[in-house]
Amino acid sequence: MRLIKAFFKQYPTQCLIVWACLIVASIAEGLSLSTLLPMLSVATGEQSGLVDQKTSDFLSSTLHHLSISPTIGTMVFIVLIGLFVKAGLTLIAYRQVGFTVAEIATDTRLSFLRALSSSRWEYFLRQRTGHLANSISMEASNSAGAFQSVASLAMLISQSCVFLGVALLVNWKIACLALLVGVVVATLLKIMVSVSREAGGRQQGLYKSLMALLTDSLLSLKPLKSMAREREMDNLLERQTRQLNKTMRTEVLASEGLKASQELLIGLVLVGGVAVSLIVLKLQLSEIMVLTIVLSRMLTRLSKLQQEYQKLASKESFYWSMQDAINEAREARELPFGERRPTLEKGIRLDGVCFSYADNQVLHDVNIEIPAGQFTSLIGFSGAGKTTLVDLLVGLLRATGGHVLIDGVPLDDIDITAWRSMIGYVPQDTVLLHDSVYNNVVVGDDSLGEARAIEALRLSGGWAFVKDLPEGIHTNVGEHGGRFSGGQRQRIVIARALVHRPRLLILDEATSALDPETERAVSETLGALGCDFTVLAISHRTALTNMSDHVYRIEAGRATQIVNAERASA
Repeated sequence: MRLIKAFFKQYPTQCLIVWACLIVASIAEGLSLSTLLPMLSVATGEQSGLVDQKTSDFLSSTLHHLSISPTIGTMVFIVLIGLFVKAGLTLIAYRQVGFTVAEIATDTRLSFLRALSSSRWEYFLRQRTGHLANSISMEASNSAGAFQSVASLAMLISQSCVFLGVALLVNWKIACLALLVGVVVATLLKIMVSVSREAGGRQQGLYKSLMALLTDSLLSLKPLKSMAREREMDNLLERQTRQLNKTMRTEVLASEGLKASQELLIGLVLVGGVAVSLIVLKLQLSEIMVLTIVLSRMLTRLSKLQQEYQKLASKESFYWSMQDAINEAREARELPFGERRPTLEKGIRLDGVCFSYADNQVLHDVNIEIPAGQFTSLIGFSGAGKTTLVDLLVGLLRATGGHVLIDGVPLDDIDITAWRSMIGYVPQDTVLLHDSVYNNVVVGDDSLGEARAIEALRLSGGWAFVKDLPEGIHTNVGEHGGRFSGGQRQRIVIARALVHRPRLLILDEATSALDPETERAVSETLGALGCDFTVLAISHRTALTNMSDHVYRIEAGRATQIVNAERASA
């Protein structure tokens, strides 16, 4: 019920359209069947004990005024009209259901992506990539599929009510008995629904764990294979997969067991009902035929109602898990910054900056000057706080003490989106899309244009090899850029950082994965950029520090500026 309320709250118009069409369709089908017995009585001239004389007289008079001959053909035609109306309305309803399912899946994915993009950087770092991928693909799809189950439930409920009403008009005693039997059957088989709900919850958790492990495995495949340790990873994946298979088998057994049990019990009820009608109640064959049709359809709808509820129970956990993930990401959104437009004419200054993760003090009273239009480097051992310092400067983290000043303005007072749009960031890992060089540079922003992409490639030193490729800038780079060398991939990533003409270029260990000769060539390219950009580099390699105007050593969370004479030994 909570899930139904959630869908009605989010998509009221779609739910009302679907529900209205399904109800009218069910009524049309029910009315066509409810005329079956009176029409048989009029057409055959037999008076049924279940149809009073007034009903027969009224029906005969109505048909006479409409110039309709009361024949078997007429009866069949009227029933068929009702069935066609029902089919048409059901088609309209399920067309709306299909559109709404697609809309829910899209809205859920976009809501999750927007919540993630607005979340604090610390929250994002705690998430596993596989969990996020599973939420966007599997959980979003199953969340949308839950709406289809809700729509099916609505149709089956309305049909069951209509058929029950028709059965009550024909013979209320038999209808009540059939309803009682249906309720007893549903109660006896309720355990199957509970099993499916529990299996669905376990599946949701196992899917998430398996996707996370699979993502980590694929990213780690090369080093594991190089050490002949891929079998250990296979064993982990196999264990997770077999656990998932076990829950899927449990759900299949519960689902098929429910169907088989329902069909057996309904068959027994109908056979017994026909026998009682003939032997005990002495009903006419036409009456038995109508009751059999109506009651079989009612009991079938009741059984399908329980089956659909079972499906909904297995999908519901995916929906609430997805909603929890969205709400959690929204609660972790970034705290607001200011509204002042940023400039970078003078430079950046870190004034007594401190930062700590919980009880772990990472930076202590850091003072650094990064003049505009010059090249500044940060060196130090791994874990000294260099990357944390850059994250503070970008605004991904917030200082617990001191100030980050941009042209003398505190970063907290600046429009953070405008500030980040002035930054070009080159990471240590050269992550390329399986797409063309052009799309890897502009990353989907076609407003930049091919000329800007070529300009960025020239600045990064990448145009020299890109222009000679078979399809030039539109050549596909392969999986993770596998068609190119490390240095070539790095130049494409640098071009990506430069294409929007940033004022500040941040190099986060941008040459650490390169061989000495390639590093020297890339460093010369980066060093030349210092004339046109403000460059901040994190590096422990002398190729970059020797080109820097200013070098700071970060050690034990503190910053110390070093002079040229010390750089060689650094």
